[in-house]
Amino acid sequence: MRIKFLSFIASFFMVSFVITSCLDDDNDIEYSPDATIHAFELDTIGYGISYKFTIDQQKGLIYNQDSLPVHADTIIDRILIKTLTTASGVVTMKDKEGRDSIINISDSLDLRKKLEIKVWSTEALAGIAPDKIKAYTIDVRVHKHDPDSLSWGYVGKIDDEIKGAQKTIKFKDEYFTYSMDGSSVKVHSSSDLSNWSLQDATGLATLPNSILPLEKIILATADNQVYESTNGTTWTESNKFSGEVNTFISAIPIKNDNSQTEEEKYIQQATYLKTENNVRYLYSILESELGTGNAETKIQAAGENFPTKNISYTTFKKGGQYQNVIIGEHDESIKITVGDKEIPVSIAWGYNGTTWAELGTTSTVAYCPEFKNPTIIYYNNLLYTFGDKFESIYVSKNEGIAWQKADKKFSFPYQDWSDPEFEPTIEKPEFMGRTNYSVVQDTENDYIYFLFSEGDVLESENTHPYSHDSEIWRARLNQLWFDKDPEHAGQ
Repeated sequence: MRIKFLSFIASFFMVSFVITSCLDDDNDIEYSPDATIHAFELDTIGYGISYKFTIDQQKGLIYNQDSLPVHADTIIDRILIKTLTTASGVVTMKDKEGRDSIINISDSLDLRKKLEIKVWSTEALAGIAPDKIKAYTIDVRVHKHDPDSLSWGYVGKIDDEIKGAQKTIKFKDEYFTYSMDGSSVKVHSSSDLSNWSLQDATGLATLPNSILPLEKIILATADNQVYESTNGTTWTESNKFSGEVNTFISAIPIKNDNSQTEEEKYIQQATYLKTENNVRYLYSILESELGTGNAETKIQAAGENFPTKNISYTTFKKGGQYQNVIIGEHDESIKITVGDKEIPVSIAWGYNGTTWAELGTTSTVAYCPEFKNPTIIYYNNLLYTFGDKFESIYVSKNEGIAWQKADKKFSFPYQDWSDPEFEPTIEKPEFMGRTNYSVVQDTENDYIYFLFSEGDVLESENTHPYSHDSEIWRARLNQLWFDKDPEHAGQ
């Protein structure tokens, strides 16, 4: 970079000042005391994108609020300053010898690190007012994490190990994880998913096949019988339902036309499957009408493609109305033929508070593969689903109709198993092959929490055998973190 020594320019202004001081008073020249930068702009950052820079005059800081993409340091190591405007004066930076030298913006700069510059007013250059100098720091912020990637973090172990199948819910401000210990149903409870207490789930003889938290009560099914609890640990058989209730499907907020307060604007509605004369029917009931008698509403017969077990649901709002989308397992797999191969698939179903409708497609190019113990979540305005073995995540961009494998950036943590001595660690986690898990979401902070039971993973074509504890991990899309904390997005 070609730079001129400040001493040469300063001497010019000093001579100019001497000459001016010898002139008649009527010819005095008034020098501008303004030593501030008024505009700053870099050359475009790849693909012709220009980033806006903020000039904080009080802190003497020039920075971009929207951080540059990951790996942009390969662009800004040699970049031009397109605009650097001052009212008057000279802008300098330190040269290799540590001397103040004038910046020539027609030459490229290395802005991978913060750059300290000074603006010298004409008075300062002339030696009249040496304090009329303002220092600035140019901080070009670059994302250290890809905004489209999931970042994973280890939360901790559950003190008393969970083994085998489990189910986790959030009820009010508490998390409850249910599992079996021998012939007893155990419940781990926590308010923060870090510190846990262990109790017996009294009144339950076996792990429920479905657990549904509402506003004031938790409902569960086991052996076609409904159970209820108001605290998550003490359960009783419920007399609020008639007939053979197979499984709860989902909960959905329904507008309450008689609401008196904002808290009563919506009422939770539970939906569930019942068998009558060997035919499965879909039912619903409002939480406010539980126990009032004849409050159950038969919605429709369940189609043959409606799932029968391990049903996972998610809820989102569209056009002022909430909707459910579910995915589950079938007694016999639904299969499609791709080429000469039959492939088991999952079919998503949607519910608008009135009617259930089959959403999924059996298209050979937009299907969702069958997952054992599936989970569906609504995250960052998209639907995602996955299941046991943790081999892949599928995404739907049209609310469950068509599916495709999610971008490789939005994936589970995988490791290279080419090293026969490799063992997963907290620093290098591996989920491939794991089973017996549950998922809950922290929608306020955009975290997805994964709770794993203790287990052994058998050798497969992608992994070696390994064991893992009863662990909790969480994931968050980097972009959502950047949106919440833009000031540190590039840190």
